[in-house]
Amino acid sequence: MGSAIIVDFHEIDSDQGVERIYSYYSKSSYHLHTDKQKVDILDSPLWGQMLFLDDVLQSTTRDEVIYHNALVHPLLDTLREKKRILILGGGEGATAREVLRWKNVESVVMIEYDKELVDLMKEKGSWSQSSFNDPRLSIVYDDAWKYMDENTLSYNGVILDLTDPDIKKDDWKSLLENVIKAVKGVGRGGFVMNAGLYTPWNTEHLISLKGMIEELCAANPEFKYYMYTSIIPSFNGEWTFIVVSHVCRKMISPDHLNIIPYWIRRSIRTLDMVLLEEPIDTGPVISEILTNV
Repeated sequence: MGSAIIVDFHEIDSDQGVERIYSYYSKSSYHLHTDKQKVDILDSPLWGQMLFLDDVLQSTTRDEVIYHNALVHPLLDTLREKKRILILGGGEGATAREVLRWKNVESVVMIEYDKELVDLMKEKGSWSQSSFNDPRLSIVYDDAWKYMDENTLSYNGVILDLTDPDIKKDDWKSLLENVIKAVKGVGRGGFVMNAGLYTPWNTEHLISLKGMIEELCAANPEFKYYMYTSIIPSFNGEWTFIVVSHVCRKMISPDHLNIIPYWIRRSIRTLDMVLLEEPIDTGPVISEILTNV
């Protein structure tokens, strides 16, 4: 009966400007301050296990499959070769789980900067579903920016399952340049990234990120990009993803990929953003076009 004691957890997400309160079972939940961050794994009567880092929700076991299906499979389906895959982030193990579902993947390297988080997820989390035990997976504990900057790498695909992009805070331009170098040498490689929440009333960060991706593809014309969203209930909105892939193979819209369950595919749509310049005295006007594929 002790595990039935319900208490409240306060989420404070300063980036989105929201505060939420979640109820959870205290006796079957876990709390840890690592050398890197504050980690909470909550046992929720509604969302299953919930992962919070520094008091911000990262994932729930009830609907994480939507996020990780949308993140992983459009890229891997596009790749002609998928023997070697690199994951930046993904400490809960679910991204690796979905990558390892592809039988022709021979090796997966995951770069995660917090070993204590991974150790806790191995022991207490249910996201990975034993993917940490797959012999094809190896983990390097390092900062993703530092790792990509200091190593000459070659992978068929790179998956960026990192913090929501803040181009004012982190050097995403340098990171993405290093990522495309890592997939360029193999031929027909590509990468995919989590691009954060899509809010129609505030698309500044997505437009800036889209411009960065366009510059990257202009400098590497053998690549093209594709933006799409998927509704993640626990994130309370549409989540954005960007695939950058070699143009030698036709990109397939993720809502047509059979490997993604139909109930997830039907919620996926493409996102095409257009920035219209108005006279300087009125400032820019942003128009978003959402098109079902």
